[in-house]
Order: sequence, then structure tokens, then C-alpha cells
Amino acid sequence: MGTNYYARRTTCEHCGALEELHIGKSSGGWCFALRVYPDKDINNWTDWLQYLTKVEIYDEYDHIISLDDFIHCVTKRSFPRTKFSEVSQQFLDSNYAVRGPNGLLRHRIKDSCICIGHGEGTYDYMVREFS
Repeated sequence: MGTNYYARRTTCEHCGALEELHIGKSSGGWCFALRVYPDKDINNWTDWLQYLTKVEIYDEYDHIISLDDFIHCVTKRSFPRTKFSEVSQQFLDSNYAVRGPNGLLRHRIKDSCICIGHGEGTYDYMVREFS
């Protein structure tokens, strides 16, 4: 089970038009899947932080999320695995995963057309739409 997060901002003061970007997805036991938008100059966590100061953050249930709470969700992740041996190599291979920090799994870059990199923290960079 996971939760998707979105950034919304008003693009037209006259008609109230909104722009919505999918920020990424939080899934239990995994590094945060952070969507990047090279065409919008959002290529990493630092770019997202600059962008997020100008928008409202929502989850998929339409709840507003504070910037501090969202930063915590992305950068302070962990999963209480007692040992990495609980995750078999077969599981990793079938889920295109590798072991990550703080007991989390990471999205594997090799053979992936979605994950383009691992962030410096508990997040991975995803280049295309995903659910």
C-alpha cells in the first residue's frame, strides 16, 4: 500500500486554473519514489525543495500536507527489518529492487526504464509516470 503526493499551484489568477504535478509515492518498506521533470528543471531533491516552497502539497486523498511533514516523509524513512536476510534475492530480482538505507528497499536502476538514480537519502529518482 502506498500514498501518492501532488504539488498544486494556481497558474491563472483570473480563471483559477491549476497546475498539478505528481511529486511521487511513499510505499511501506521502500525509498520514496520521487518523480523528476527534466522539462520543468526539476531534476533532483534540491530542485523539488525550491519548487515546493511555492505550491500546496496534497496527498491522493486530497489532504493538505505541510512542507515539513512532506520533507520528513521523503528524507526520514526507515523500515524495521531485523536483518536484510529477510528479503530474498528472488524477491529483490522479481521486484527490480536492491537493498537500501535504513532497512528500506530501493528501486533498481539497471534494467529499469523508470528509476534513473538513487538520491543521497531515502529517495529514488523516477523519470516517467508510475502509480
